[in-house]
Amino acid sequence: MDLHIFSISFLPFGGKKEKEAFGLLMRNSSDVLTVVKKFEEMILAFFSERDIRKAEALGREISFVETRADKGRREFSAALGEGAFLPVLRGDLERLAEELDGVADAAEEAMRAVLLRKKILDALDQAEKKDEGAKVIRDCLTKMAKIATRTVEALHSSLIMLTSDLKASNLKAKEVEELEHETDLLQLELVNDIYRYENLFDPTSIFQLREMEDKIGSITDRAEDTSDIISIVCLTLRA
Repeated sequence: MDLHIFSISFLPFGGKKEKEAFGLLMRNSSDVLTVVKKFEEMILAFFSERDIRKAEALGREISFVETRADKGRREFSAALGEGAFLPVLRGDLERLAEELDGVADAAEEAMRAVLLRKKILDALDQAEKKDEGAKVIRDCLTKMAKIATRTVEALHSSLIMLTSDLKASNLKAKEVEELEHETDLLQLELVNDIYRYENLFDPTSIFQLREMEDKIGSITDRAEDTSDIISIVCLTLRA
């Protein structure tokens, strides 16, 4: 039996329509997680493996799954209107779905920001030849992508637990916040590293690296926004 479907049977409200709606939401969450995992793979292919074709193929997969996730959000929104949800809960769940979709949107935007800047690899290679310490920039970008995956994994777990254990769901939502803070610290470290080695880069490359740092960081930002709504839903369901 699908564990997701099994857990829905323990929802604090019990109609068939409500369970179907939550099933759509969890499938959508799974798609969002897939988008972010593929984004991490793309970043590793691009920066670590220097395999542009592989990175571009993963970029196409990201767009495909993001489109599917966006369709899933619309289906969930339609299903919300059919279930016997309290008005306040329906509004919170609608916002939750929108913010969750925003996580996938952020990953797709970050993917495009990277793949449109292929010459940044040459700039990084040249900088690292002059000073191997500049490799921290490349490493930091991949670390950010890895933390983005961990953050969305925690978010997905929090959403699943929402159907069976509100306390555990809220704790996982707090974990998302902690990982987002970890990303903030990594972003600050990356910005410092970029300007520490700025004499090795042309101004355009500096701008592009800052854009990538900002776009990748936005994935965890949106995940934290989503976790905040999960915490609100937990409070609503406990009331």
